[in-house]
Amino acid sequence: MTRAGSCQCGHVRYEVSGPDIGLVLCYCTECQRLSTGIGTYSMVFPRGAFRLISGSLKSHERAGHAGTRNVGHFCPKCGVRIYHEDPHQDYVRLKAGTLNHASELEPDAHIWTQSAPAWVRLPDGCLSYETQAEPAEMIAAVQARRAARADQM
Repeated sequence: MTRAGSCQCGHVRYEVSGPDIGLVLCYCTECQRLSTGIGTYSMVFPRGAFRLISGSLKSHERAGHAGTRNVGHFCPKCGVRIYHEDPHQDYVRLKAGTLNHASELEPDAHIWTQSAPAWVRLPDGCLSYETQAEPAEMIAAVQARRAARADQM
């Protein structure tokens, strides 16, 4: 499966190929600042799945949770974040709101729920973590939930 997306002004266009690893809604204070809202949702892909079609990206790096690196790549014209990565990990976290059909997506997991606004209501039975989930553990949990749902269909 190939999905396409862009920034707000259209300078940056990209595509991601193959299945995603998971879609995570994050309520951490950094994502609240980034989105100027309740958080961001990121679709996780293997590093090689992302391909820039047109435009260029700038980047900004900050220290992540527990000493990780968090490099955000964004459009130099409109400032929209396209994806984040830790160069030491094998995947990228695409900002799912930049996908052409983002409204069709449903999160697999919710993280940093302790930072979510009090009025946010998580879906019953959803996979959730009060703080940052350990990546391998969360990916395994998401894949298990997806497999269970596929078996029910």
